[in-house]
Amino acid sequence: MSENNSSLTYPVFKMLSTQNDIESRKKGRPVYDDQEVCEIRFSGNKQTVGVFPAHEMCEWADDPLTQERTRITYAQKFNEQYMRFKNGEAQAAHGTPLEELTFLTQGKRLELKALNIHTAEALAALDGNPLKMLGMNGRELKTQAQLYLDSAARQTDAISIAAENARLKKRLAELEGKSNTPKKTGNAKKGEKVADEAAEAEGSGGDEADKPAETENPFSDWEAEDLAAWIVDAEPEYEIDGRWGRETLAEKAKELNDKIAAAKAKG
Repeated sequence: MSENNSSLTYPVFKMLSTQNDIESRKKGRPVYDDQEVCEIRFSGNKQTVGVFPAHEMCEWADDPLTQERTRITYAQKFNEQYMRFKNGEAQAAHGTPLEELTFLTQGKRLELKALNIHTAEALAALDGNPLKMLGMNGRELKTQAQLYLDSAARQTDAISIAAENARLKKRLAELEGKSNTPKKTGNAKKGEKVADEAAEAEGSGGDEADKPAETENPFSDWEAEDLAAWIVDAEPEYEIDGRWGRETLAEKAKELNDKIAAAKAKG
């Protein structure tokens, strides 16, 4: 059993009263001391139960500020459970409750909880002897729990992608709503204005000596996000490489703008 897997660990904090023999003898009556303890059980294991003082060292860890090795107590390691205990709240197992797994009967849920399996994560993480404790269909239950978690993760990813798309659409709409000043707008109309200016410059027959050796890039001081939005707005099918930096995007925008300007000049 992998007891290091947090999904398989079920800690509960309690107040334990123990008799103080020395003080009891001194006072001629039973004297008890209250002590906060952490009771740890493991999913699929009904025999192993660890009881430790809540503020006793549990493990070593690296301090994020000093990078030095520091002692971590049970109350620190399982801080969420400990704070629930201090606030008098129910210390529910961390994860997705078995009640969310509709393929389980109520009887099976009670059976799993009797084996210290309280969450979908714990059921999916079972292996070896703890898994054998579930009987003939234990492997099937483990697989179904993992499928449930995988499906939930995919739904979360889909929601995140939809939210990001909505954010990009909103950003594009904001860009389209700005003024037509070349350095501050990123919509198609502004792009047409830049292209028209370039086409007009090409069509004018002025003195060659008056022309600069190299046309200045009107996109050189744009932000990367605005450049990407302008490119997509001007050419929806244009494929942008996510590795491109601001300078590369500015060059690609100029190339696309020059192409638009050339097309207008020919027309």
